[in-house]
Amino acid sequence: MYVIMFHSVGNEKSNWYRNWLSVSLEHFEKFCKYLQTNNYTTHTLDEWYEYCSINKKKENKKLVLTFDDGYLDNWVYVYPILKKYKLKGTIFINPEFVDPTDQIRENLENVNYKYDKIEKSKSIGFLNWNEIKIINESRVMDIQSHSMSHNFYFKSNKIIDIYTGQKEYDWINWFLTPLSKPFYTKEDQSIQIPYGYPIFEFGRALGLRRYFPDEEFIKKCIIDFKGTNNVKFFLQTLNRLLITYPGYYESDDEMEKRFRYEIYESKIILEDKLKKRINFLCWPGGIYNELSFKLALDAGYKATTLGSYLGDNINICEHKKIERIGLSSFIKTKKGYYYVKNKFYLIKLLKSRTGNLFLKIYLKIKKEIFKFIVNSNLI
Repeated sequence: MYVIMFHSVGNEKSNWYRNWLSVSLEHFEKFCKYLQTNNYTTHTLDEWYEYCSINKKKENKKLVLTFDDGYLDNWVYVYPILKKYKLKGTIFINPEFVDPTDQIRENLENVNYKYDKIEKSKSIGFLNWNEIKIINESRVMDIQSHSMSHNFYFKSNKIIDIYTGQKEYDWINWFLTPLSKPFYTKEDQSIQIPYGYPIFEFGRALGLRRYFPDEEFIKKCIIDFKGTNNVKFFLQTLNRLLITYPGYYESDDEMEKRFRYEIYESKIILEDKLKKRINFLCWPGGIYNELSFKLALDAGYKATTLGSYLGDNINICEHKKIERIGLSSFIKTKKGYYYVKNKFYLIKLLKSRTGNLFLKIYLKIKKEIFKFIVNSNLI
């Protein structure tokens, strides 16, 4: 049985900075129709767990479809399309990103699956609890944990950049103004990050000991930045100034308390809201460390996604690791993400990743040729 990873669907052309996380509706519907027509079966993670307990062989026509982060388009597009083709899916939810509104929003079922009847802007954002409950009770899609915050945090006192409007640092808002998190995909929140804000080395929340810069140092950076045009020189000056404003690292107890909040609290909230057991955890970015992994075991998760930090260095027989195959509508190059127009692209990717060696080699060669052309300014 193979586990497939998606995030968003239908917002690949939106103004959202991370629109490359979204597969197109054309790709996704062709993919789902192919699964139904070709007798694929889709399963929940509980079914995957039971299957893996007695089978080591991966059957390429048994799939688990997972969707990270809990985007609103999972309600607007994914849930109705899976229902239409009699397929199942799983959404990994971060409670801190859940939309605080109560209104159940329009989806494809309300407009008889006519895509053009739903404004694209109405599929941008995150799920609210009422929508999550309907999805979970439908048995079309299961809900599991993606930790509480999905945050990035600073991990050292080395300054690597200064904020001057770069969209890739939008996550700074996630800890500066946490209540704005459910709306970050549909509003320009970069204005909430002060120009001159120092960017320290950073990483995923569940894989690091957090570093806290001195608040006075932050204020000084923002004020002093207004008088400089040379960012590189300013960075050098700031790194020297850190001797006076060293900041501090969280203690062992503080780190464990934060990890417990991420791992335990998300489970508790989801179980309380949905009146069910939450058995599976998806590590944001696939990153964890020895302590966060141990806490996940202690919290009672039956399996977690296979991460990149420790990989197979942790061997717990009772604990299964969910190895996933990511499918995307885009090819990543040094110059950005490029949408693949072939409407059968997801199908080809699936087949190449689940046993079709010829197609795997063919797509890899074609991808490398395309990246070379783009990176060499030949198009």
